[in-house]
Amino acid sequence: MTVKVKMSSLLRQLAQLTKEPDTIDVSAPDPVQCLQHLVERFPSMRKWVYDSKQGKLLPQVQFFVNGQKLLTREFAKPLKDGDELLILIAIGGG
Repeated sequence: MTVKVKMSSLLRQLAQLTKEPDTIDVSAPDPVQCLQHLVERFPSMRKWVYDSKQGKLLPQVQFFVNGQKLLTREFAKPLKDGDELLILIAIGGG
């Protein structure tokens, strides 16, 4: 099963991945494991998506599957072959 993963331009810039392809094929069963795969491949992403002390996913990380935003409780939702996953870093708020 292959998922097409895109990272927001902000995440790509922060992790210094602007020279990497816009879309990366990943074989993983859910969004969190897709992200884990990408962090293994691109370690510079780690500090932008995981808490350095506890190793938990940072609250500003958002996932969109086929254009639909996932709620936090849906982050482990199974993906299907051909799904498109966008990983976004949200800024602002407060």
